[in-house]
Amino acid sequence: MADKEDSNNMDVNTPEHVVTEMQDVATSPGINHQMDNTPCQVDKQLDFVTINKEGHLLLGSSGLTGRYWGGSLWYYDNPALAPSVEKCRVGYEAGSGLPDGVFLDGEKIVMVGLDSGAVEFLKLSQEEESLQMRSLCQVTEHLDAVVCVKVTCQKKSALTGSLDRSIRVWDNETSLVTKLLSPAHSQQVTSLSPHPANDHLFLSAGMDGNVLLWDLRCPKPASCVYRDWDDKPESVLWVGEDDHYLVGLQSGQVALRCTTNLNHSVTTCQTLSRPIYKLELNPTRPSQVAVCGNDSKVIVLDIVNKEIKKRYEDNRHTDFVRGLAWTDSNSLVSCGWDSSVHIHGL
Repeated sequence: MADKEDSNNMDVNTPEHVVTEMQDVATSPGINHQMDNTPCQVDKQLDFVTINKEGHLLLGSSGLTGRYWGGSLWYYDNPALAPSVEKCRVGYEAGSGLPDGVFLDGEKIVMVGLDSGAVEFLKLSQEEESLQMRSLCQVTEHLDAVVCVKVTCQKKSALTGSLDRSIRVWDNETSLVTKLLSPAHSQQVTSLSPHPANDHLFLSAGMDGNVLLWDLRCPKPASCVYRDWDDKPESVLWVGEDDHYLVGLQSGQVALRCTTNLNHSVTTCQTLSRPIYKLELNPTRPSQVAVCGNDSKVIVLDIVNKEIKKRYEDNRHTDFVRGLAWTDSNSLVSCGWDSSVHIHGL
C-alpha cells in the first residue's frame, strides 16, 4: 500500500517522470522527418554558375557586406528559374563566400572554393521524395581565399588557385592534395585553365603580370609564356587543343597568344573598357568565347582564322558580371553582383 501511495505522489520534476510522460505532439510515430537545410535567401552577390551534363544549374552566391561574410549554393533543374528560392531543388548554406565551383563528375559531385581558404566537396543525392546536398568533407589547405577552381580534362584531378599565391592539385577520388605549387606566382593567382586534352598541362595568370605554362611531369614545371607589368593579365584560357590561348587584360583587351611563339600577340580585341574577369569557352564550339569583367556587359567573341570578332553584346546586368556558363551551343547563362541571372540566346 505504501508503494502505491509513493508512486501516485511522484515528484513531477524527477527525470523518470519527464522521460515517460513528455511526448512531442507534433511528431507522428513511424514517420521519418528530414530537416530542410535550405537557406532562407540567396546572398546578394552571385559569384559563379556552372551547368552539369543534365543541363541543371548550380549557383554560388556570397554575402560580401555586413559583419560576417557568408555564402550559399543553389541547385535548379531549369536555369531559367534561378535565382528564385522557392523554385530551387535544394540549397546549401556555407560558412564563407563562394568565389568559384565545378561539377567534378559532370553530374552530382561538387567542388567549391571558399573565401576562408577551404575547399569543400559536396554530393547531390535523392533521398525519398527530396533532393539533398550534403557535404562530404571540407579541407583547409590554402591560407587565403580560393578564387578559381577547375577540373582537368579527364576529370581525375582538379586545380585550385588562391590569393595566397599558391596552386594546388587535388585527387578527385580521395579529395587530397597531390601537388603543392607554392609560391606559384609572386602575387595572388587570378585564373587557371587546364589543357583541353592533356591532364598534365595547364595555364595560370597572376597579379605579378605573368602567365605561366605548367607541365606537372617536369621537375621544374613552370615556364613563363607571357609577361606584362603595365597591362596585367587577369584571366587566361586555352583555345582548342593546339598551342593557342587567350589572355584577358586589365585594359579590357583580349589577346590571342601562342605558347610556341613568345614574341608577340597573334591578334588583340578591345572587348571591354575595364579589367577582364572571366573567359568561358563554348564546349561545343571551341572557336567561341564568352567574356565578362568589372563591367555590366556580357560579350561573346568568335575566333576565326586567328582573328577575334565580337559576335554578341548584352548589358542587362547593372553591376559586375562574375559567372558565365554555356547550357548548349547557342545559349549562355550569366550572373552578377546585381543579384540577377540572365540567359543569352545567340
